[in-house]
Amino acid sequence: MEKGIISANPSRRSPDGPHATRSCYRHRLLTVALGLCAFIGYRSWSTISGHSGHAVIKTSTVASGIAWSSCPDVTEFECAYLSVPLDYTNPLPNETVSLALRRLPATAPKKERLGTLLTNPGGPGGSGTNSVVRSGPAMHIILKGRYDILSWDPRAVNMTTPSLDCFPTDWDESVQDLKRSQLGMPHEIRQAASLAGGSAEGAELNYFQRIDAYSHAVWESCKKNGNEKMLSAVTSAFTARDMKSILEALGEEDRGMVYWGFSYGTMLGATFTAMFPELAHRMLLDGVSNAKTFTNDIYKHGWIGTEDTNKVWQGFLSACAESGPDGCALAHAHSTAKEIEDRIEALASKLVATPLPVPFTGLNSGIITASDITAAIFSCMYKPTIWPKLAEALAQAEKGDGTALADLNGFSDTAAMTRPASMLDNVFHRHMSTLGGIVSSAAITCSDTDPSTMLSKPGVEDFVEYSRELEARSVTGARWAQAIPGKCRFWNVTAREAYRGPWTVEDGFKKTKHPVLFLGNTADPVTPLISAKVMSKNFGNESASLLIQDGYGHCSPAHPSLCTAHALQDFFFEGKLPEYGTVCKSDPGQLFPVEGSKEALLEALSGEDRELMRAMQMWAESF
Repeated sequence: MEKGIISANPSRRSPDGPHATRSCYRHRLLTVALGLCAFIGYRSWSTISGHSGHAVIKTSTVASGIAWSSCPDVTEFECAYLSVPLDYTNPLPNETVSLALRRLPATAPKKERLGTLLTNPGGPGGSGTNSVVRSGPAMHIILKGRYDILSWDPRAVNMTTPSLDCFPTDWDESVQDLKRSQLGMPHEIRQAASLAGGSAEGAELNYFQRIDAYSHAVWESCKKNGNEKMLSAVTSAFTARDMKSILEALGEEDRGMVYWGFSYGTMLGATFTAMFPELAHRMLLDGVSNAKTFTNDIYKHGWIGTEDTNKVWQGFLSACAESGPDGCALAHAHSTAKEIEDRIEALASKLVATPLPVPFTGLNSGIITASDITAAIFSCMYKPTIWPKLAEALAQAEKGDGTALADLNGFSDTAAMTRPASMLDNVFHRHMSTLGGIVSSAAITCSDTDPSTMLSKPGVEDFVEYSRELEARSVTGARWAQAIPGKCRFWNVTAREAYRGPWTVEDGFKKTKHPVLFLGNTADPVTPLISAKVMSKNFGNESASLLIQDGYGHCSPAHPSLCTAHALQDFFFEGKLPEYGTVCKSDPGQLFPVEGSKEALLEALSGEDRELMRAMQMWAESF
C-alpha cells in the first residue's frame, strides 16, 4: 500500500527540479485554488434599470472621463463601465470591451486625498468588482480613507463584456468543472487500485487521461462556440493597457499608477510596470508571482510555487498542538505536531477504502474521500483564520461525521451555484465568487505563457511524472497538479499581444518612476518568498525594494501585522520604502486563538492601532 497520502514522500523527490524531458507549469495554474464561476447567466448592471429604482449605468470613454453611478447592489460603492479597444494593436471603433468598474470613494478631507488606488485580487480570473466589496472597507481604514479604492473585472471576467462564450451559460461551465473535480486526486486513485489488486500505475495513467480529456473538451467548446476575437485579446499585456486607459480616464496619468495587486495581480502589476515604467508611481505587489517563469516556463513556475507549502502545513500542525484542545479540535492535552499529522494520514487512508457518506442537509449530499481532505488542506492553507474550522472538520470526520468537511470544501456553494437562477437574481442575490471559471483562467494563462513550452509536450505520461514530482515536494502537490495536465496543451489561440519580457535589468528592463515594493510572507502556500526575492532583484536596486512579513498564508492580509500596515502607510502616503529585506512579524494570538485572545490583543493596543488591527482581522476573515 502506498504511504504518504497527505505528507510529501521524499523518496520521489527529483534532485534536479522539474523533469529533465521538459524544456520547462497553474496559478492557479499558478497561484490560487481552483474556483467555480458563480455568476450565472446574464451579467450586466446595465440590464437592471428600474429595479430598486436604480438608473442604467452608462458606458464611459477615456475621452469623456468616467461617469460614476451608485452601484445597484451595494450602494456605498460607485460603479461604471469604461469602453476600451478590443484590440490595442489595431483599434477599431466598432470593436470594444466594456470594463466593469467599482470604487469605494475616499472619505478623508479633500485636502488629504491622494487620488485613486487600483487593486486586483488575483486569479487569473478574479473579479475585482466583487473583491473590492470585501477588501475595500479594510483598505480604507489602513489608508485612512485618503484614496478612492477602485477595482475592475478584467477581460473575460464576470461583468466585463463581451464574454468568451465558450459555454452557453456560466452554469454550464460550472457543471463542466464540477464533473472534472469529482475525479478525485491521483494519490487516492493509485492506492484504491492497489487495494483492489489492480495496477496503481495503470489507474493513475487513466486518471490523467480523463483529466486531459476534460481539458480538451474545454478547448473544443471554445473552438466551436467561443468569441474568437475575445479569446485572442485577454492577455495580461492588454489588461495592463486597460489599466493605463483607466488611469487616463480618471485624469491621473500625470501622477502615475497607484496599485495594490495580490497573487496573479502581482504578475499583472509587474507587466504594467515593465510596459509603462514611467507610470509606476506607487506599485505594491503582495504575494508575488514570478512573472518570468509565468510567461516563459509555466512548468517551472508550478514547481517553484510549491516551495513553501510544507512550511505552512507544519505551521498548522505545530500551532494546533501548541494551542491544545482549547483552541484546536484536533489536539489533546499533550499532542505533538507529528501525532496530529499521523491521525490525519490515518483518516485519509481509511477514506480511500471507505468513503464517508454525507446526508442531505438542505443543499447537498455526497461522500467524503481522501481527495476531499487534500482539497480542504489546500484551500485552508491560504487562510490561517480558517485553520480552526479545518481542525474541527477533520476531528468530526474522525468520528464519522463529514458534514463540516463537505461544507468546508464548498459542497453547499457548489450545489447553489449549479442551479439555474432567475436573471433578476444575478446582481442582487446570487453567490459572489472570488475566482473566475475554468475558461477565463485558461484563456489568460495560456495566452500569457510561451506556447512552445506547452504544445511541445509528447503526451499525458509527462503530466503523470510531473504530478508525482509535485506530490513529493508538497503536501498539497496532488491538488496543485490536478490543475496542470492539459490546461494549455490543446489551447490554440494566437494572442494579439503578449508581454514575456524583459523582466530583468540585464535584459533591458527600464528604471521605474518610483521603486516598486514587493511584499512576501515567509510561509505562503502558492507564492513563496523566493519569488518576491527574485522579482525584486530582477527589477534592480533603483526600481525595487522588498518587505518580508514573517507569517503564514497567501498574501499579507492572511496573517495581519501592524508593522506591515505602518510600512504600507508610509509607502502609499509618502513614498517611503523600507530598507530592502525588512522583516515585519505577524502579530501574536491569531493562530488557533483561544476564547478572548483576539480581544486581549486589541485591548493592548492604542486607539488608532486598535482600529487598524480590528480592520485587518476582519479582512483576514474575508480575504
